[in-house]
Amino acid sequence: MPGVIDSWRLASPEHARTVGDMLSGDGARRYGGRWNSPGRRAVYLGGSLALAAMELLVHLRAAAVLRSYRKVRLRIPKTLVTAVPGCDLPADWAMPRLHPATQKIGDRWLDSGASAVLRVPSAVVIGEVNYVVNPLHPDFCRIEAGPITGFRFDPRVV
Repeated sequence: MPGVIDSWRLASPEHARTVGDMLSGDGARRYGGRWNSPGRRAVYLGGSLALAAMELLVHLRAAAVLRSYRKVRLRIPKTLVTAVPGCDLPADWAMPRLHPATQKIGDRWLDSGASAVLRVPSAVVIGEVNYVVNPLHPDFCRIEAGPITGFRFDPRVV
C-alpha cells in the first residue's frame, strides 16, 4: 500500500500477551536503548522481519529462548516518520555498546514530539533501517498492528 511502511516487532511470549504489551515501550524505559536513555518509553521495530530477528539475536544470552518468540507486523503511515540525518551521527555510532550521542538524538526527538516515528540506521546490518516509535505521541494510534503470531528461529541459527 503506497504511503505505508511495514515494520516488525519480535518479543518473547511473556512480553507478547497483547499488542499493547509489545508496543508499551516498557523495556526501553527500564534499560534504555541505542536511541533512548533509561526512563524514556520507546518501541524498536525492524524495517523487515529478518532485520528484527537479527537485532534480537545480537542481544541474546541463551539459545533456548529462541524456541518461542512472537511477532507482529505494524503498518506506519509515512507521514508519521522523520529520519535521523546521517550527518548527525558520530563516526563510532554503530559500535556494539550504547552510544550517548545516539541516545541524546533519540531523547531530543522524544522530547520534541516532532513525529510518532523516527527512522534510524541499523547498527547490526549496515544499510538497513529500524524505526523507533514514541508510544506516548498523539499519532501513535494511527499505527496499525496486525495479529500476534508465532515466530520460529531456524535451529541452525545457534
